[in-house]
Amino acid sequence: MKTVFTLALAIGSLLLPSCVVYMPMQCAAPQITDKKQGEITASTYFNSRFDLAANYSPVRHLLVRAAYSNLRDSGRDSTYYRGHQYEFGAGTYWPLGNRWLVGGLGGFGQAHSMAGFRRTNILFPSSRYDYDARYNKVFGELYGTFQASEAVSFGAAYRVTQVNFTTLTDRTTPVDLNQMTRSEPMVYFRVRLGDGPTESRPVQLQASWGTSATFGYDVADRNTYYPAGVRDLKQSRGYTTIGITLFPHCLFRKAQPTGEGR
Repeated sequence: MKTVFTLALAIGSLLLPSCVVYMPMQCAAPQITDKKQGEITASTYFNSRFDLAANYSPVRHLLVRAAYSNLRDSGRDSTYYRGHQYEFGAGTYWPLGNRWLVGGLGGFGQAHSMAGFRRTNILFPSSRYDYDARYNKVFGELYGTFQASEAVSFGAAYRVTQVNFTTLTDRTTPVDLNQMTRSEPMVYFRVRLGDGPTESRPVQLQASWGTSATFGYDVADRNTYYPAGVRDLKQSRGYTTIGITLFPHCLFRKAQPTGEGR
């Protein structure tokens, strides 16, 4: 795991988020394979931000999800980036043999985020930006996981998020952007801790890498006019997370009497 953690830090340095006000949440991609299974995941983004998510399957092939994300002030002096959000979702999962798990889910959420920075120009005076955004979102996600061994799995997920701004200002001045649709792929590597079969191991570690980009926006396109601030808000960003997942049903199962001696 030391090698995986080092690799995550190295890639993370290449995917540090740019100062845009939209905060993508990592894809869900639950590791649930049967009814009455649940998982609780805590993740960090290397920038004072953390996610807490719970997934549960009340009946076979059905899952429900709740997640919360919070970013404390990650900047210094006049540069800052902070916010919080939540999401709820529901979906399905389908094990394909002993190796593959595929699924999909959709949901909605709300967020409030703020970003402030100063952009210095060589030929012109520097400009100050202070974005404040509240937005609703709806999303759809597909994922697939390959179980390489009892301990190791890896996979990919793809999420599309529709962002609808209810309030969006730059230094209290409204910004002319009502909505945007984001393309958000993610890959992940997981290690299940414990002994025995995968389904009996109660703890999992995960490293993931993802990006978020606005459909129809080309950062190199200088011929298209965008209102003030819109280029900042639509730009792409990447993220890296390290997380730990607890599977309560594994602990509960181990606590059951074996029936020996009866």
